[in-house]
Amino acid sequence: MSLTQVIFLKELRETLRDKRVILGVIVSPLLLTPCLMGAVMFFGSKKAVEQQSATLEVGIYQEAEFPELTQAIEANESLEITRYQSREESIEAIKTTASRAVVVIPSEARDTFLAHGSAPIEILYDPANENSSNAHGRLRGILGDFNKQQTQARLESAQLDPSFIQPTQITSTSVAESSAVSGFVLSIFLPYIVIMGAAFGGLNTAFDLCAGEKERGTMETLLVSPASRQDIVRGKLYTIFVVSLISAICSILGIVAAISFGQQIVTSLFGESFSISYLNLAALVAIVVPLALLSSAALLLVSTFARNPKEAQAYIFPFIVIFLFPAALSFVFDAESPLYVGFIPVLNIALSMKQLLSDAFDLPFFTVTLASSLAYAWVSIRLVASFFQKETILFRS
Repeated sequence: MSLTQVIFLKELRETLRDKRVILGVIVSPLLLTPCLMGAVMFFGSKKAVEQQSATLEVGIYQEAEFPELTQAIEANESLEITRYQSREESIEAIKTTASRAVVVIPSEARDTFLAHGSAPIEILYDPANENSSNAHGRLRGILGDFNKQQTQARLESAQLDPSFIQPTQITSTSVAESSAVSGFVLSIFLPYIVIMGAAFGGLNTAFDLCAGEKERGTMETLLVSPASRQDIVRGKLYTIFVVSLISAICSILGIVAAISFGQQIVTSLFGESFSISYLNLAALVAIVVPLALLSSAALLLVSTFARNPKEAQAYIFPFIVIFLFPAALSFVFDAESPLYVGFIPVLNIALSMKQLLSDAFDLPFFTVTLASSLAYAWVSIRLVASFFQKETILFRS
């Protein structure tokens, strides 16, 4: 074996003995992430069902009788109705949560309705209260059904066909496969999670391999070994790279596992069944490789410059900005972005993931992203190698 391989295997063996690395890189993404997502989706869907079936207290304040409308509201069994005598009383009832929302019927409403006009109806509610917003939405649904029924009745009385008020009949037909739809939903948040896994998965390992060795006083022993400084840099870099890559892959598998196990819950929430092709998974892993290499080189650069792990942690803020800010921008950038965006580090990786997941693959963009990311990683590696040549940096005190 070459000296680089010897250093790599030695560092990797010591890294994998660290329970913190195993917990943060493998156990957490593969076990804790699916459990957390599953719990969130389970309780989220449970809460949505409870909101739909819960009985809500609502009120009616009418300045004049409007039996057609009030009967439609009172016929709904999921509402508990209270009558109010004034607008002020209605507002006070909402503030004290005696009623979650109140329907206000003006004095001219029924006359306008009987004259085939649009009767003005107001709903008082508190948008800062979840139950009040839920009641508001339910009342709007009831009033919407009332409008449909009365519109049909007006058309029948005037002997008009329903098409009279519907000049066009629109049918939306999806030509996308289920994997493309699920991939599009995944592309909204998965790149951010994967980038976090690749960027921070090797954090503890990187800080221990250089800054930690400086603090323990073992760096000198390594430097006087037969291995050249280039071998040392490559060996340590490969170790951080493997850990970062494993972390990113485990992040992908953890999300996929959570979605697969919670298929029924996901379908009830999004209305689509989720399916991810093995080809998409393989492409995701391929595009993660240069990202893991870039983040590993950047972490090793920080660790090499720092005197000890504590100082390395102080330098981590610029690192977070460099990686998380472009990753966050991926939420607002479209997958079909201009070619020059492929030169923006980290953001280009995130957008390439979005393209792969949403079936908007652009080969020129992917090529530019891959080439530029490898170039940035190579520059970082060269910078780390140059740091290893300077005694003033390696033995800072």
